[in-house]
Amino acid sequence: MERNEKMTERNSAELKRIEKETNRRLLSLEVVIGWISAVSFVALLFAAIHGDMRLWARILFICIGAAVFAVGMYQCLRIEHDAGYYECRNCGKRYVPEMKSIVLAMHIGRSRRLKCPYCGKTNYHKKTLTK
Repeated sequence: MERNEKMTERNSAELKRIEKETNRRLLSLEVVIGWISAVSFVALLFAAIHGDMRLWARILFICIGAAVFAVGMYQCLRIEHDAGYYECRNCGKRYVPEMKSIVLAMHIGRSRRLKCPYCGKTNYHKKTLTK
């Protein structure tokens, strides 16, 4: 019985470590996707403004840049939602908010101003990698 409990604890710790590492990699990927989409948008916008081309080509460049940026930001927000949890500063509970809350919430870095589903307090909740 004790051997089973030790094995269960070891497996639980290993799963927690794997979850933490996976979430860390996903959030690193989010940063890469965000930078690539933002730089692409700015480069295409700059090319449209300063390039010697026809009006329809300028509009096409701006539309392609906006589409790349929109898709990139959607993927970043999707990763932000799926990877990790948010921890309430008031009650300390960790939870995954709705996608709508992630999109509309003000944020500073990885902290977002959210309403805790447990205590109901609105505060900046910090992103954590494991539950």
